[in-house]
Amino acid sequence: MNRSLSSYLNLLRFLAALAVYVSHAGYFTKMRIPYVGNMGSEAVFVFFVLSGMLITFSGMKQPDGYAFLRARLVRLWSVCLPALVLTMVWDTIGQSISLDAYSPMQPYNIFKWVASLGLNALFLNQVWHANIYPGTNGPFWSLSYEFWYYMIFAAAVYFSGKKKYIAIACAAAIAGPDILVGLPIWLLGSAIHFAVARRGTSALVGWTFWLGSIVAALAFSAFNAGPVLAETFPGIAAGAKWKVGFWPASYLIGVLVAINIYGFSRIADRFQAVLQRFAWPIQVGADISFGLYLFHYPLMYFIKAILYGAKLTSGPVFVAAIYLVPFLVAAWLALLCERHKGWIGKLIDQVHNVTRLGSSTPVKNDVAIPLDDLLLPPQPSPSVAADEERLSG
Repeated sequence: MNRSLSSYLNLLRFLAALAVYVSHAGYFTKMRIPYVGNMGSEAVFVFFVLSGMLITFSGMKQPDGYAFLRARLVRLWSVCLPALVLTMVWDTIGQSISLDAYSPMQPYNIFKWVASLGLNALFLNQVWHANIYPGTNGPFWSLSYEFWYYMIFAAAVYFSGKKKYIAIACAAAIAGPDILVGLPIWLLGSAIHFAVARRGTSALVGWTFWLGSIVAALAFSAFNAGPVLAETFPGIAAGAKWKVGFWPASYLIGVLVAINIYGFSRIADRFQAVLQRFAWPIQVGADISFGLYLFHYPLMYFIKAILYGAKLTSGPVFVAAIYLVPFLVAAWLALLCERHKGWIGKLIDQVHNVTRLGSSTPVKNDVAIPLDDLLLPPQPSPSVAADEERLSG
């Protein structure tokens, strides 16, 4: 996989996070950006496909299951734990300023905060039919889904023989049907990893797949295809009691994203110059995408509460504040989290060594692997070395 495809996947990741953001900002302000302002839910499934693709690639590089799990936990907890704590702080202060800004939600008591934070930190918040949110931070639902896809993947890759099937069954049994129904979307990304590695598809097919998927995605938004599909398949839609409505619209979005990535991979060299020119802002966008996703929603409520306290409930200032302030704060927090991942890895290693669950030798593998490192060949280059130095600093 070349650097152009790597940059494109970084761009997709940022655009998906931005689509979720502007969708939620439109909900708060009642002023939606055309097309993308209605695609927040669909954008989450871009993450699912990207995750399946990149986790498959990186998982094949990890020496054992411990290294893989450590990598995933460092990446998740580096942002999840600060987001959980700050959500509690922002919600508590915001509700003391203006409870109306949070209506109909009521303040959590201490027991509810402890329970919800703990379950979300352990990614148990959506297993089976659970639906436990940490205060106003609704986007946390998807992390439970992704974490258990990681566990199913690890069971399939790092176990063999009968143990493999037992481990897969155990992970699936803990996850439950609500999470498993979205697994095919994640597996699409895994399949794309192997498809991209193969050669032979013409550039014409690449252009057709790439442009066709973009047109189809825009049409999906313009014609509000989700409800249309539900009406077309009423029996299936009625029987799919999954809270995020995976069938049938979500599967269609997953297929379009997979087709888009595959198509671009066949024509990636045509975009090398323009992607190199914008490599830095694309990388920054990718770096803030996870934090933007997890910090923005409680921040929007908090800013709304401050504005309500100042008797600003609508108008240009209200709209501008909701759209801009949470973005800037979430982006800053995301970059801050990127720079402080090391202590989580050290803590995991210490617990691992004390409990002797694996090798007695501490693992010093820096796990939050930059996206470029996942997609490029292993041989070092000056640009990759510079990226690693910047990220580790």
